[in-house]
Amino acid sequence: MEHRNTRKVSIGIFAGICFFLLSACRQNEMYFEFRSLANAEWDKREVLRFEVPVNETASTYDVLLEVRNNNDYPFRNLWLFVDYQTPDGKVRSDTIDVELADAYGKWYGKGIHLYTYTFPYEWNVQYPDTGIYIYAVRHGMRVNPLKGISDIGLRISKKVDE
Repeated sequence: MEHRNTRKVSIGIFAGICFFLLSACRQNEMYFEFRSLANAEWDKREVLRFEVPVNETASTYDVLLEVRNNNDYPFRNLWLFVDYQTPDGKVRSDTIDVELADAYGKWYGKGIHLYTYTFPYEWNVQYPDTGIYIYAVRHGMRVNPLKGISDIGLRISKKVDE
């Protein structure tokens, strides 16, 4: 009987540690959201918008994009156009070439049939004003619709003092 109680305590401690670690990983995350594409097809005209509320301007952030693709995606790379709009309406446009696979076709992302690949958009961002910042993402590939991309995500994490 004593052996069972020890096991319950061990499982409880393990669960508590896991919860703490998961909470610690997310406490610096200011924003994280995915936009899904129906049937893993992305029309060239479809713009994926992320509206990010910024409530303070003293912190520094890392901005990451995430791509989920499946084995139907026919290319090694993905061209993205990202428009970044500040609360006062100023817009900056960036073009990003994302390498999703190596020369042998092995996907860089994590997964088996659906791969998630995370890559930096910007490091050390300090938002100058509070308000809603908009990140708008569309693909820049010549094929339309683009098959094999199921989701695009935006993750913004507060920099941790080292």
